[in-house]
Amino acid sequence: MPVKAERGRGFLRKLDRWIGVPFLFVLGFFRSKRPKPAQFQSIGICIFAAIGDALLASCLIADIRKAFPGSKITIFATPANVSAFDLITGFDDLVIIPITEPLAAIERVRTHPVDLLMDTSQWPRIGAVVAALSGARWTIGFETEGQNRHFSYDATVKHSPKVHEIDNFRALLAPLGIAAQTMPPIDLSTLAGIDCLNIKQPYLVLHPWASGNRFQLREWPISSWVALAIKLIQSGYGVVITGGPGDLERGNALFQEIQQWLDADVSKALLNLAGQSSLLKTAAYVNGAVAVISVNTGTMHLAALLNKPLIALHGPTNPDRWGPVYPGANNGQSVVVLGPGIQEGGAYLNLGFEYPQDPSYLMDQISVEAVVDALRKFSINIA
Repeated sequence: MPVKAERGRGFLRKLDRWIGVPFLFVLGFFRSKRPKPAQFQSIGICIFAAIGDALLASCLIADIRKAFPGSKITIFATPANVSAFDLITGFDDLVIIPITEPLAAIERVRTHPVDLLMDTSQWPRIGAVVAALSGARWTIGFETEGQNRHFSYDATVKHSPKVHEIDNFRALLAPLGIAAQTMPPIDLSTLAGIDCLNIKQPYLVLHPWASGNRFQLREWPISSWVALAIKLIQSGYGVVITGGPGDLERGNALFQEIQQWLDADVSKALLNLAGQSSLLKTAAYVNGAVAVISVNTGTMHLAALLNKPLIALHGPTNPDRWGPVYPGANNGQSVVVLGPGIQEGGAYLNLGFEYPQDPSYLMDQISVEAVVDALRKFSINIA
C-alpha cells in the first residue's frame, strides 16, 4: 500500500469506529485512572497522522525536553510521516509503527516501553488502543467531541475545534503542568550540502497536490497551475514542482503540459521533484525559494516553519484550524491565505472528513490573478 494511502481508507475508518469505540469503552470501564507518577525516565509521543500534522505535533518535543531534561524521548511515527523527522531535532529514538496493522502496531510499541505515552491522534481510535495496550505507566490523549475515543487514557485533554491545531497539540502538556510555547524544532543543518542549483535562479516552488480523505477537493485546477507557471517562467523565474511519493505521474503530466505552452527550452527553468526526491531534498528547495505556492498540506506547513513567503491555497480546509504557522514575530507577515471563507461555502473542515454528502468543488474560486497579485506583495515581479 502506498504511504499516501494510510489515510482516507473508508473500510479502515469504519473498522476503527466499529471495533475501537466499544473496545475502549469496555477497557475504560474496567480499568481505573492511574495517578500520575512522580518521575518520568522515558516519554513516548505517538504521531500517527500525515506529514503536516507530524511537523506541528513535534512542537511538544522541546517543551518536554526542557521540563524533563534527563528523560529519553521516543517518537512513534508511521511510514507515511517518518520522513518528517529527518527535519526535526531533540528526540532520542524513532520507531516506525505499522499503523494499518493494529496488532503489529501494538506489539511494536510494547517492545519500546516508556513511562509516559502521549497520543497526538485527534479522532482515530487506533491511537487510543495502542496507548491503552502499550504498557506505559501513564497515558495522555485527546477527548474529541463525537469520536468516543478517550475512555482509557489516564489523563485527557479536550480537543477544541476553535483553535489552531498546534494549540491543541500544546494542550496535551497541560496534565504535566507544562505551559507549552515552543515551535516545532526544525533542524536546518540537515539541509546543508543539498545542491539546489539545478534550476534557474531565483525560483519559486509550486506544490499542487493534497492527500488524505477526498484530497481532490482540496487541489487547485491543473489549468491554473499551468497558467501560473507560464507567467512565472516568462517573467524570468525558475519553477520547481514538488510532491509526495504518489505524485510522480501527475507531476510528470503537469511538467509536460507547462512545457508544451512555452516556445523556448525550459530545461533550466522548470524542474519536477514530485515523486522523485526525499522530503529533505524538497525542504532544501523550499528553503532556497523566493516564494512557495501550496495547497493545504505538509509542504505548506514546512514552508511556514522555514519562514518562507507563502501563498496558501485553501478551499474546504479551515485556515483558522489548519493554516500556516510561522515562528516568532513574523507570523502572518510572510503569508497570504487565499480561498473561499465560510460565507462562500468553504473553510468547513475541522478534523478533515466533515464533507457534505455532495460537496461542491471550491478551489476554482481562486483565480490565477489573485495568486499573482499576492506574489507581488512579496516583490515577485511578474509581467
